Amino acid sequence: MSDYSSLKDSLNSHKPICLSPMDGITDEPFRLVQAKISKPDITFTEFVSAEGISHGGVKLYDQLLFSQIERPIVGQLFGKDPDSFYKSAIILTHLGFDGIDINMGCPAKTVIDNGSGAALINTPDLAVQIIQSVKQAVADYTSGKTSINDIGLNQKTLAIIDRNLKYSSVNDSTPRQPTVSVKTRLGVSSPSVDTWIPVLLNQHPDFISIHGRTLKQAYSGQADWNLIKTVVDMAQGSGVKIFGNGDLQSRSQAQEYIDKYHIDGALIGRACMGNPWVFADHKATPQEKYDAMIYHAQLSTEIFPQRRFDPLRKHFLLYAGGLPNASKLRSKLVRISNLSELQSIESDFVSPQE
Repeated sequence: MSDYSSLKDSLNSHKPICLSPMDGITDEPFRLVQAKISKPDITFTEFVSAEGISHGGVKLYDQLLFSQIERPIVGQLFGKDPDSFYKSAIILTHLGFDGIDINMGCPAKTVIDNGSGAALINTPDLAVQIIQSVKQAVADYTSGKTSINDIGLNQKTLAIIDRNLKYSSVNDSTPRQPTVSVKTRLGVSSPSVDTWIPVLLNQHPDFISIHGRTLKQAYSGQADWNLIKTVVDMAQGSGVKIFGNGDLQSRSQAQEYIDKYHIDGALIGRACMGNPWVFADHKATPQEKYDAMIYHAQLSTEIFPQRRFDPLRKHFLLYAGGLPNASKLRSKLVRISNLSELQSIESDFVSPQE
C-alpha cells in the first residue's frame, strides 16, 4: 500500500499491520525512525484536538507534520464538537492525509472528563453526529463544495497549514479522499459491544479499530481478543473492516491474531516504543539500539528545534530496555540534556562493562 490511490481498495485485498496512535509518542520523529527501520503497513499520528486545530491552536499543527515515506498516513482527531470535527476533517483532507481516524477510545482522565475519547461510548447520538460530520467534510472538500478558505480560519492558521504542506511535499491540486475510521474500546465500565458496535457499523466507516479493553481497564489486565472476534462476527456483511488492538508484541504475533480471530488488520502500539524493529520481527543488537536512539534524537532536534530535550528521555530509557546494563544506563540517561551528552555514552550502550 504505497500510495493513497490504492489505500481504500487495498483494505479489500490486504490485512495491514499498523502503527497504533499513541499520545505523546507517535510524533513525526518517532514515526520517521519507525518508517526507516521497519515500516508499518499503515501509520497513525498521535491524536490532535479537533477543537484546537479548528480554532487557531497553531502549535498543535506540529502533531500533523508527516513525510511521504510514512504513507499511507492516517491523522487521528479527538474531541466532542461535531462542528469542530467538520472543520478539522476539511483541514486534514487539505493536508493530504490518507485517512482520518476518530478517537473514541482514549482512557485519559483529562480527555474523558471533557466528554471526548472513550466517554463518547456513553453518548452514542453525539458519536454518530461526529462521524457524520467527518464524512460530510470529506465529501464536501473532495467535491469542491468547501475549501480550506471557507471554514473561518485566521491568517496565522492558514500560514501554518501552508508550512505543513511544504514540509509534507503535498500538492493539493488533486485532493485525496481519505478513509474515515473510528478507534474505540469494548465498553466503559464493562463490555457493551452488543449495543455500542451496531451504532458505529450503522455509520459505515471504512474500518473500526477495537482495543480489547474497556475504559475502566485502561491498559491493565489482558486484552479480550474473543470479544474482538465477536465484533468481527457482528460486522459480517456490513462492508466495515475490523482491526484488532491490544497486547501485540510483534508482526508475527499480529499476523497470527489476524488469522486466528479473522480480523481485517491489526495495530501494534506500546511494543514499538524503544523497539522500531517490531514490524520486522528483528531482535536489535546494542549497536543498532544506540544508532536508532541517536537518529531519533537528531530528528527531534532538527524537526522541533524549539522543544526541550527532556521529553526524549522516555524514549532513551526504552531503547536501553533489555540491555545487560540497563539499570546503569538508565541512571545516566535520565540526566542527558543534549545530543553531545547522548553521543558520549556510546561505549556504555555498545560495550557494556560488568
